[in-house]
Amino acid sequence: MFKNSKSIALALTLAGSLAVSGAQAASASFDFYKNGGGLGDSSSTLLSFTSNGVGVTITPVSTSDSAKVTYRWDGIGVSTGFLEAGELNSSLLNSPGDALLLSFSEAVTLDKIAFSQWENGLFGALDKATITTGGQTYALSNSLNDNGLLVKTFSLGSVIPAGQFFLLQATGDVSAFRLAGLNVTTVAAVPEASTVAMFGLGLLGVATVARRRIKG
Repeated sequence: MFKNSKSIALALTLAGSLAVSGAQAASASFDFYKNGGGLGDSSSTLLSFTSNGVGVTITPVSTSDSAKVTYRWDGIGVSTGFLEAGELNSSLLNSPGDALLLSFSEAVTLDKIAFSQWENGLFGALDKATITTGGQTYALSNSLNDNGLLVKTFSLGSVIPAGQFFLLQATGDVSAFRLAGLNVTTVAAVPEASTVAMFGLGLLGVATVARRRIKG
């Protein structure tokens, strides 16, 4: 199990209820490919980015206590030690694979996600990944990617529901890739159930007072 599995599980469970909050809808794009990373990996406990008023914090999730989030010119990954490459890795010896927790400042829909070093393979995808939010896990179908030369972009549309926390995890026996970009749209404000109920009770009270006045 992941070392911080309790906090991750709580965040992903809350994601479903948080999906109804937010300000006026806005789009944000996060480009991690050739846009800030150096020639070699820099390692840290978290990375934070802001685009069009939307913030995202990226933290590593791994079976190792020493896991760090890595960032270089071709994107973001995870490293659990000196000898491990800084990609999101999954293999027979590393299962479940490395993962990144994407924590947004508000609820968003995950419109697109891009990867570098993603290998499609001749007979099916070599690299595989899942995204978990709201307590549900969704496998990324290779039919959703654009088969780009250097960066593969998956158009998710309405495939994955809106949320504030998304767990991106490498799966399979030979996966090794990096997160290269994200495109998201914030969720427009929707009244919560309690707000709707209070509004309904208010209308009922106004109607009651008006009826009494008419009878009087």
